[in-house]
Amino acid sequence: MAPSPVTGLTWLTHGRSLRAVIVLAAVLAAAGAAASSAVDGSSRTHGVTPTRYSLVHGCYVIYSGAGRAHPIAPKAGPFRMQPAALAVYLLYGRHKQYVTDQGGGKIGTASTPSRASEWRVGGTARRGFTLTNIATKAKRPVTFVEATRCAKYPEAEVDASGRPFTGASPGSTVRGTMEGHAHITAFELLGGDWHCGRPWHPFGAPYALPADCSPYEVGANGAVESFLDFGGPTRPSDMHGWPTFREWPGPTRLAEEGDYYTGVERAWKAGMRVFVTDLVDNEALCSVMTKKHNPCNDMSSVHIQSRDLHALQDYIDAQSGGPGRGWFRIVKDPFQARRVINQGKLAVVEGIEVSRLFGCGEMYDVPQCGEKQVDAGLKEVRRLDVRTFFPVHEFDNAFGGTKMIAGETGTIVNAGNRDETGSFWTIHHCSGRVQDAQQVTPPPATGVLADLINGPLASLLHGSPLPVYPPAPHCNVRGLTNLGAYLIRQMAKQHMIIQSDHMSSKTADAAIAIAARSSPQLFQRIYATGGYVNPPVGPGTAFVGKWKADKAVRTRRYSFGFGWGSDMNGLADQPGPTAPLIKYPFKSFDGHVKFSREKWGVRTFDYNKEGLANYGLYADWLEQVRRSGGRATLTDMFRGAESFLEMWERAYGVPATHCSRTGQHFTAAGLGHAFRLGAGRAATLYRAGQPFARPGRSYRYCVAGRNRAIVPLFNARGRVALIATNAPGDLAGGIGPGSAASGLGGQAIQLGGGVWVGRSLRRGARYVYVVSGGRVRFVALATAAELRSPARLRADLRAAHL
Repeated sequence: MAPSPVTGLTWLTHGRSLRAVIVLAAVLAAAGAAASSAVDGSSRTHGVTPTRYSLVHGCYVIYSGAGRAHPIAPKAGPFRMQPAALAVYLLYGRHKQYVTDQGGGKIGTASTPSRASEWRVGGTARRGFTLTNIATKAKRPVTFVEATRCAKYPEAEVDASGRPFTGASPGSTVRGTMEGHAHITAFELLGGDWHCGRPWHPFGAPYALPADCSPYEVGANGAVESFLDFGGPTRPSDMHGWPTFREWPGPTRLAEEGDYYTGVERAWKAGMRVFVTDLVDNEALCSVMTKKHNPCNDMSSVHIQSRDLHALQDYIDAQSGGPGRGWFRIVKDPFQARRVINQGKLAVVEGIEVSRLFGCGEMYDVPQCGEKQVDAGLKEVRRLDVRTFFPVHEFDNAFGGTKMIAGETGTIVNAGNRDETGSFWTIHHCSGRVQDAQQVTPPPATGVLADLINGPLASLLHGSPLPVYPPAPHCNVRGLTNLGAYLIRQMAKQHMIIQSDHMSSKTADAAIAIAARSSPQLFQRIYATGGYVNPPVGPGTAFVGKWKADKAVRTRRYSFGFGWGSDMNGLADQPGPTAPLIKYPFKSFDGHVKFSREKWGVRTFDYNKEGLANYGLYADWLEQVRRSGGRATLTDMFRGAESFLEMWERAYGVPATHCSRTGQHFTAAGLGHAFRLGAGRAATLYRAGQPFARPGRSYRYCVAGRNRAIVPLFNARGRVALIATNAPGDLAGGIGPGSAASGLGGQAIQLGGGVWVGRSLRRGARYVYVVSGGRVRFVALATAAELRSPARLRADLRAAHL
C-alpha cells in the first residue's frame, strides 16, 4: 500500500464482506531419559542452567526443601510441568491428577484443575527455587529432579514435524503467507456467552474446547446459534466438544471455536507469517442475548479482547520457555514485523472491526461524535497496540455507509441497523458491477427466519416492519461523511492501515479518492495506490481463479503478493471438501515440515472429507491450492507477507521503489544524500526509499541503466558498514566504475584479489575499488571497522553481487 502524494493513505481489503492461537507445542521430555539431574540451584539440566520458565513440559520429582528426603505427593509423582501462565504450572501426576494445596501446609491431589492446583515457581537456579500456591499463597522451597514416565498432558495435536524457516537477516526480504482477516478473540463477542469454546485456556484443550456447549444454547443465544449453524431451531443431540467433537468444529459451525491455538500453529508451520486479527463485536445482537457477562458496548469489547490477545501472547511465551520466547508476537510497525518474521515467528497485527468505533454511531442521520472524539479514540486504540481497523462495519455509522451483509444473515443484521441507527438500510437498484450485497426482499412472512426476527430478535425492530426493497442488484445509498473523511486523513497521518472491506461501494469510492484518482474499478484503484487485497478464502480451484483475476489488475509499480481472509470465528462459513484431493502426509511449500492428519482428542481431521473444519486445516487447504494452481500460485502467496510489509512501510512514509540517478559522488559520510555510513535500516529506507531487493544483509537499489545498482550492506548491529555501486558516473575520489585501473596508482594500495583500498577519510572510512580486466568494476565506501578484517571486507564485497 502506497501513500498518496498528499495523504499517505494505506489500504487493506479482503474483497467482499467476510466472515486463529498459535503456540509452539513444546517437546515433552524424552521417555527414556535417566532420572539424574537435580534442579536445586547447584546443578544443571542437560548442560543448561534452568530457569523458572525452562521447566516447561519437563518431567520431575519435586522435593520439599533443598534435599531429597521429602518428595511432594510421592504417590502421585513424577509430575509433568504443564504451564498455565508465565512461571505458573499445573503439577500433572502420572495417574492424571493435579497436586493441590489443601491449606495448613497439607498437600493433596484432585482429579480436576483449579486455582488451588496452580503453582508459581520463583527463585533462581543459584538461590534455589520456590513453589507458591496461587489460591492459598503458601510458599515453600523445592528441588526439582528430572524423572521419566510422566503422563502426557491432554492437548490438541499439531501433527507437523520439522523446523519452520527463518530469514537471512533481521532486515532481509521475508517469505511467508499472509492472513488478513482473523478473529482469534471472537469468543468474547455478543456478551461472551454465545460462542462455545475459546482458543486457549490455562488448563488446556479440555477446558478451552468444552465437552458441554449447553450453557451457550439458552434462550436467544441458542436460537441465533441454531439458525447460523444449522439453518433452523433443531440442532444435533451430541454437541460435545473435547474429546469426541462429533458435530464441531466444522466449516459451517459458526458459534463454536475453530481457532484453537494448536491449529493456528499448524498453519504457521505451513508458512503463515502475518496474522491480522480483528477485535470484533456487534452491540445490537449482543443486546438481545439472554445470557451474557460482557457489556454490550463495542469499545468495551475492544478493550476486553485486546487484553485477551496480549494474554494469549503471554500464554504462548509460557509454553515456549519464557517472556519473549514464543513465536506469536504482536507487532506495532513494519520494521518490528520484519524482524519478527525473519526470526521465524508470526507477526500479529491487532485490528478492530466494530460498528460504533470510538462510540461514533449515528441516529436518524445525526452523528453521535465529532472530531475531538475521533482524535481521542485514535490515541486510545494506539495505546492498545491497534494498528488497523474498519472505519465502517456492519451498520451505518457516523463515518459512512456499510456494504451490508447478503442473504438471510443480512436480514438479521439489518434489524440491528434499525436498532442502532433508527432506520433500516436505505437501498437503491444499482449496477451489478458495484453491488454491495443482495438482500432478501420481500422479507419472509413465515418460516425459520421470520420466527427468529419476530421472536427472540423482535426488540431490534422497535415495532417497525422489515422493509421491502427494489429488485437487485442492491447498493447502500450512504457514502463517506465529512467526519469519515476526517477519520481517513487522521488514520493516514498516524500510519494506520485502513480496512475498506465493509464500506459501501459509495463510501469506499469516496475514501479511496482521497488517496488517488484513477480507474473506477475498486481493486485496481487499491492496487494503484499501493494497497493490498486479501480475498475471502474459497476452495482451492476457486481461490486460484481469484489469484489470476487480481494479478491481472495489479500494478507493476509495487511488488505483488497474495493472501487470504479467513474470517473464521467471525460468522463466515469455511470451504467444505472439494476436489482436487490432497494426499497425506504432505510437505510444506519449502519442503521442511511434514504434515499428517490433525488430531484433537479422539477426532482425526481429514480435509478431503471435512473441508476447512478448524484453523489447523489451513495447512491442508494450502496444499490443495498448490495442487490447483501449481508453484506459480504458491510463489505469489509466499510473497504475501513481504508485499504486506512493503505496503505498511509506505504507510509510515517510506518512499516507494524508484531508480536513482547516476553521477552521484562519494564523501566520507556516504553516497549522495540517500546513503549514509552508520545509518540504520529504517533510516536508510526513509532516505533512499524501498529497495527492489533485500538479499542477506544488504539492500539493492536500481540505478538508471542496465544491470546497475547501489548496495548498502549492514553489519551485525544493523548499521550500514559498506556502500557499493557499479553505476558509471558514481565517483569515489574522482574514480568510478569503468575507469582505468591505472588511475589508482597514486590513490590506493592493493590488497590483492582485485581489491584496492584508498586513503583514510574522516573516522577511518576509506574508498574501496574492485578491479578486473584493467578496469574498475565497482567502487565502495567502507567503515574503519569493516576494513579491519580483509577477509570480511572481501566477503562483503562478494555479498554485494556487483
